[in-house]
Amino acid sequence: MTTARRLLRLYPPAWRARYGEEFLAMAGEGGLSARNAFDIVMVAIDAWLSSDVRNATRAFRPAMNGGGMPMLKTMLCGRRTTVTTRDGLIGAGVMLAVNFIFAGLGVWLHRSGWLVTGEMLKGLAFPASFTLSMPWWAMKGSPWKAQCVIVGGTLLVLIVLSWVAARI
Repeated sequence: MTTARRLLRLYPPAWRARYGEEFLAMAGEGGLSARNAFDIVMVAIDAWLSSDVRNATRAFRPAMNGGGMPMLKTMLCGRRTTVTTRDGLIGAGVMLAVNFIFAGLGVWLHRSGWLVTGEMLKGLAFPASFTLSMPWWAMKGSPWKAQCVIVGGTLLVLIVLSWVAARI
């Protein structure tokens, strides 16, 4: 099974029924780059969360619009944004600010007697700041709901792992 076929399974069944063949034709049989795979996962998250995509998929009539290729091209190929210097500076600023906040709060909590919580926050300073800066450089142009799922899910995993590590 090709990578494109595996990634197609991430989409809702109605989306696969409407766009599956076109998706596979556009993705091709060769391997996908990491960036293309990331973009496909982001669009899959958006397909599950977006009411616009659900409504368009439900309203689909093959005889009326010929297969829906324009919407698929827009979803998969329309996201060719470039990260500007301004975006990079904003992302770096977010990363520095969050890093200083987490590290400073961690040091303060550690000195206030909250040893485990302080250590957890100090340990989370870099990964949390890196994750929170991603919408400005790695996910620019992606649907905001997909960004929320990726950033929020990553932060949740980091917090749970830190909590488990503190309990061990």
